[in-house]
Amino acid sequence: MKSLFKIFTVIVVLGAILSSCTKTEVDKTVYIDSYMHSFLNKLGTPVYSVVHSAYSFTKLGSVTVTGTATAVKPLTDMSVSGEGFSFYLQPDSASYQPTVPAAESFTYNVTYSDGTTATNIDAVSKSLVPAQEVTATKGTTDINLTWKPVANSEAYKVRVFSTDLSSQVKTLIYEPSFLVPKDASTDLSVPFSLISISSYLSTNLTFEVSAFIFETGQDTYEAVSVANTTKYFGV
Repeated sequence: MKSLFKIFTVIVVLGAILSSCTKTEVDKTVYIDSYMHSFLNKLGTPVYSVVHSAYSFTKLGSVTVTGTATAVKPLTDMSVSGEGFSFYLQPDSASYQPTVPAAESFTYNVTYSDGTTATNIDAVSKSLVPAQEVTATKGTTDINLTWKPVANSEAYKVRVFSTDLSSQVKTLIYEPSFLVPKDASTDLSVPFSLISISSYLSTNLTFEVSAFIFETGQDTYEAVSVANTTKYFGV
């Protein structure tokens, strides 16, 4: 009986040890970001609004954001199949105005799927004017994209899309890493190899230039501006 008790005790202790080793704490960190977004409208005028996003590795039930001068707005679950990990609020077209929004602090109210809650704050105070001159020129071996520097930007992201003008559907075909220019006074230039995009030359190609001001590293933004040009080069 004593030996049986010892075996039982060892099993219980071992089970407790294994339980403590395999137990993982739930990471309820929510990564939020509010930033000023701007682009050129059809008249070539810069327009501005504020974008909000929140994501977590723990499932969220709902997210709302409210500003010091903005009413409460719900964010939409944009994660795959509505899994509750990524929420976003993209302003509608009417929300974009030629006047830069005033600096504002935004409060995120987060409710997790288990009913617990959290609050986070992010402020927006800076904006960027989109690049006014974006041109794409086809050469013998490449397509050269140039644009005027965007004042106060810290980096650029260039993307190339194959664009269906009738449906306005854009298919991303090229996206390099962030570009951090050393010279902020001269035109910026990026070549795209005709070899890598030759199968798309008979479609409309949209060249998009985004300028950024970052908050911390390259994970959250303070301001983003977007400009683009669409060209048909043929074959």
